[in-house]
Amino acid sequence: MRDDAPHDKPADPNDEPAWRTGIRGSRFAQAVVVLVAAFAIAIAAWWAVKPDDTGPELAETAVVTEVEVDGVSSAPVVGDTAPAFTGTSIDSQDVSLDPQAMEGRPVWLMFVATWCTGCRTEMPDVQEAVAAHGDDIQVMVVYVGEDAATVSAYSERVGNDFIEIPDRTQAISAAYGIMGVPSHFFIDADGTVQQVHVGMLDPEQMTESIQALTN
Repeated sequence: MRDDAPHDKPADPNDEPAWRTGIRGSRFAQAVVVLVAAFAIAIAAWWAVKPDDTGPELAETAVVTEVEVDGVSSAPVVGDTAPAFTGTSIDSQDVSLDPQAMEGRPVWLMFVATWCTGCRTEMPDVQEAVAAHGDDIQVMVVYVGEDAATVSAYSERVGNDFIEIPDRTQAISAAYGIMGVPSHFFIDADGTVQQVHVGMLDPEQMTESIQALTN
């Protein structure tokens, strides 16, 4: 039986539209194609390695909050004598840190703020560390730029049980060069700064820092 149905003619590789021939012969067009391809590859690579918004880089920036302190001095570093200061606690008690009269007890000095997310986050760990090591170290918490009423309300709400000093005038904070909270200074019984940490500490870091002072 004869098949009269038309058959598709094989495509001639040389038979292409004029516009495509023009592109193939144009150096400018070829350069555009290369650039577009390179851009597409770059976008794909960026998506493959782009920072994770919930990853360590964001966590690192979240652990410390910048504060502005008038007349701020250079912060003491390891090996320096801790700057002496006096203040009044939320219990209306006179409080002082005098390196000349540490009475053989090291100090963990913290600078925080009631509104600081990182400070509030680490406070339960501070409480546990104080409960475990409170007999070995004196904990003093300074609230940067805050008044007694604000600190007292916060302390009662979260259940703190250590020396807390409102630093409304920022005098203590300025002496310690505070530019971010929380900030931690671990001071030995001779009044020498042994460790400085700016930002949140985890429970293990707190324990290690305390033990380094007390062992």
